[in-house]
Amino acid sequence: MTAISLNPAVVADRALLWHWLAEVFLTPPSAERLSALREGAGAKWLAALAAEPAFAEALTEIRAALASPLDAARLQTRLTIAFNGLFLGLGGKHTLAPNESAWTHGGRLFQAPVTEMSALLSACDLSLAQGCCEAPDHLSVELMLLAHLEAHADPRAEALQARLRLWLPGFCAAVRAEDRTGFWAGAAALLLAALDHATLIPQPEERTV
Repeated sequence: MTAISLNPAVVADRALLWHWLAEVFLTPPSAERLSALREGAGAKWLAALAAEPAFAEALTEIRAALASPLDAARLQTRLTIAFNGLFLGLGGKHTLAPNESAWTHGGRLFQAPVTEMSALLSACDLSLAQGCCEAPDHLSVELMLLAHLEAHADPRAEALQARLRLWLPGFCAAVRAEDRTGFWAGAAALLLAALDHATLIPQPEERTV
């Protein structure tokens, strides 16, 4: 089933997942968000996702990371340190740039994908938020754009999915190798599974995750 043939409920649920994953790879979770994911509406949503066999293994990792005996504030500190090391340069040679250019141009940033994604955003009458310091080929930008395209039954969604499938396996494998928390390793696995299982994203009771 292609992105443009999804029924409205499934499209909405996919958009929720793409936005959630975009946030996961854009910034470390706040203590408030962690609390929701551990025991609030977010926890119910993760449980619904985990019920789908294609997502079960990834969700096991995510939920295990969230089940830490640390309180939300301390877990948030731990995950922030891990995020900074994984994605913001504090990990030295182990840092992983969540940018398409880095994975399609031998580790170099600001290559052709930046121009191509800028053009696609412009063609969709979209732009990066004021103050955004990420490049247009950042994973989070591409996922949010994918959510927008699917929600509008835009056939360009299929091309963007194909684009993501080209570079995400390498990035996600590296995340798994470097992540010591299990949270981002699980999120990376969930991302790959969701790209290949268009109709398996369940509707949450509340959209506050």
